[in-house]
Formats: sequence, structure tokens, C-alpha cells
Amino acid sequence: MGEQKEQLLRLLEAVGKKLIAAEKTLTDLDAAIGDGDCGVSLKKGWQLILDRLPSLKQQTMGSILNQVAMVIMSSVGGVSGAIYATAFMRAGKKVGAKDSLTLGEVHEVLNSALEGIKERGEGTKIGDKTLVDALEPALQAFGQALCNGDPADRVLEKALAAGRKGSDSTIPLVARKGRASYLGERSAGHRDPGSYVICLIFEAAYDLYSQKEIPA
Repeated sequence: MGEQKEQLLRLLEAVGKKLIAAEKTLTDLDAAIGDGDCGVSLKKGWQLILDRLPSLKQQTMGSILNQVAMVIMSSVGGVSGAIYATAFMRAGKKVGAKDSLTLGEVHEVLNSALEGIKERGEGTKIGDKTLVDALEPALQAFGQALCNGDPADRVLEKALAAGRKGSDSTIPLVARKGRASYLGERSAGHRDPGSYVICLIFEAAYDLYSQKEIPA
């Protein structure tokens, strides 16, 4: 198995464990402005993904990401499931048959996922109180760190910091997308759970690289 494929599988495992552990926090965040099933749905989907990862060792990286998308689509309910699945589908399509990626190419893959999320959300943008408020700033910081020549762990550290700041920015916002938008002004004062999911994903990646569990 190629080194980067192994890294991808370890990253997906870390992300799954991080999201499953955050079930209660995500459910509490979603209960304030949504259906209250975010944590439960993601736990269900990512447990299925964790169970399937060992069988994906012979797949290409693009195929692994597509398999993750399919599991999410079939197991995580509602619009959020479709949005996360779209992100992984776009990422898988961008990776294609490649068996290795530069850090710059990883940035391109993540931006493809972001564009898929925006399209699926019918033009979702920063300020709508969604995961885009965390993901877009994180990827902007990622790109700037690349231009600075920063190593992978520093790139992820800066992306994580920007993602957290973006997630914080959703708290005072009035939701303009999704279930939360039905609440109007009452959605203000609450963090968007999707933006917190993005923070958890970058936390998982940063933890792996900063602890040198994955070579930078």
C-alpha cells in the first residue's frame, strides 16, 4: 500500500474518531437551531466508515474518498448528509487515479470540495451561518501558508486557527441557509454545528501531523 494512501486511511480514521467523540457537543449545538440529530447522524455514518476502512486498502485514493461519500449519502440524513457527501465526491473526483499529492494539490482538492459544498447549498457563502464560514477561511489560510513556504504542520495549524475563528463568527449571525434559517433572528447567539464539524476535521489532521504520526 502506498505511503500517502496509508496516510489518507489514518486521517479518515482520526476524523471519524474525533467526530464520534463529539457526538453530544454536536447534538447540543444542533438542538439549539436545527433538528438536534447532527451528532447522532454523523456518529452513525462515521462508524460505518471506520468499519469499512480496512477493506479499502487496495482502492485508489480517489476511490476511497468516493466510498466515504457513498456511505455518508446513505447513512447521514438530511441536507447535511448530502452536503458532506458532495464534498467527498468532489474531492475524490479531483484526486482521481493519483497515488500521491503535493501539499499544493491537497489544497486544490479541498477547494474542489468547498466549491461542491457551495453549489449544493445553492450559492452558500460566508455570512450565511454554515460550515462555509469555517471552511473557506481555513482554506484561505492554508493557501497563504503554502505561499509562505510553511511546513505541513504549520499549514494545518494556521488553517485550524482560521477555521475556529470562522466558526466563532457564526455565533452572532442570523442563519440564511438550512433548517436554522427558519428561526430567523432566534438563530443568532448560537454556533453553527457544521462550522464546528470543520474545526474537528482540521483538529484531527493537525493532531496527526503535529504529533508526527504522519510524516510532514
